[in-house]
Amino acid sequence: MNEKLKLRRPLSQPQKELMDKMSAEVSKPEIKTVSFKMDDTLIALPFGEISDIYALMENDFKGMSKKDKTFADLRTDAQDSAEKKLSLSGQMTLAAVYDVLMKQCGITEEQRDALMKRECEIFEQFVMPRESGKFLFDKALSGKKKIILTYMGIYPREMIKRVLEKCGYSGYNILILHNELNIPASAETGFLDIVIKKAKGQPSSILHIGGDVQNDVEAPILRGTKALLLQSAIPLSIRAGRFRGYVQGKYIYDYDTDDFFGLRCAWGLFRSYGFDVPQKKTVRSDFCSDPYMLGFLVLGALSLSENFRPTPFQSALIDAMNQCPQTAEGLADFKDMFELHFGGIKDKLGRDGCDIPLVFLENYAYAGDKDILKPYLSESDFGKWAKNAKEPDLAPVYAHKVKKNAIARLADKLFPQGTRVRTIADDILAKGKKL
Repeated sequence: MNEKLKLRRPLSQPQKELMDKMSAEVSKPEIKTVSFKMDDTLIALPFGEISDIYALMENDFKGMSKKDKTFADLRTDAQDSAEKKLSLSGQMTLAAVYDVLMKQCGITEEQRDALMKRECEIFEQFVMPRESGKFLFDKALSGKKKIILTYMGIYPREMIKRVLEKCGYSGYNILILHNELNIPASAETGFLDIVIKKAKGQPSSILHIGGDVQNDVEAPILRGTKALLLQSAIPLSIRAGRFRGYVQGKYIYDYDTDDFFGLRCAWGLFRSYGFDVPQKKTVRSDFCSDPYMLGFLVLGALSLSENFRPTPFQSALIDAMNQCPQTAEGLADFKDMFELHFGGIKDKLGRDGCDIPLVFLENYAYAGDKDILKPYLSESDFGKWAKNAKEPDLAPVYAHKVKKNAIARLADKLFPQGTRVRTIADDILAKGKKL
């Protein structure tokens, strides 16, 4: 995660093999240009949700508007409105979003500019390199390849250059920002034509690396280039187990609040910790059958909890995890990462719900995860736990925002995600699409 931070958790053998294969592709002599998509491939944020940046701006926004909504909600709404307006006719930029926010909230131009500057500062403060992407970037750099970086977000060029410098990305040749291209924001693969033109070589000598199957693998290959998929840690972490869906289903009205900020930060770090290098889902496990990851999320989140009083069995689970060397090292990794990324704001984080990973482990753990702690529990405690095999109610969780039609938006309003009635509504919508 950082040159100053040495994590105790080793890569699994499949993860090592994957990185060796990708490194070999980058190093091939016939590859003259390597193109990287920045977003979630080279850089990442340690937050659970992108809106957590906006949550840190509440005090900056305080007193500027009479709107009842939080700044996070208003900022999200402004981007949604800007995307609808510009998806077919122009480029999505941070300035365009804040122009919408200014009109919707009635703030002044000076206030708009101050908020926009503050958002950039927070992004720059918390952004971090994705270590697997950095490894491949350094491999391309040492191999004297031409390096082209593409950025699909809304932030301005000078800020992105500072972000790259902070994250240790120097020596690249060309930086392409999608929001500067004379193509609609909805043309998600338009940058590839620019990459091929800037490479000044045969398409077959170009290797593109990104996290989206359609836009970063299929589209480049159709243009004659080579491509590698470095999947985003966000969908990987969501698909790897049931925990995120459990939280979304049971705590739908709490998860996005300031009170749950600490839990979201723990989840964001867990995502970077366990899925920086992609790995396949482990059957019947919510923590990839990895004791380090189990300790990282369960004990790590619990270390943030305030005034938590465990039940006798929860105390037994906590003791077992502390006795297991790898699980205890997962906790140590969490503490190091948390201090590195959130040490400056740890007193501002809401700590509600930080016991939820422990509650989930106690009540819904798969056998593969329970077996990690079997040697450290009494025969009686493990026997009772092994018989406790309940399935949690899960709500759908999406790695990226889903564009919804009018019917879907009405369903969201009438039947919130995670409720039993909404499940029925989703079934009806799904059947309607098949007709």
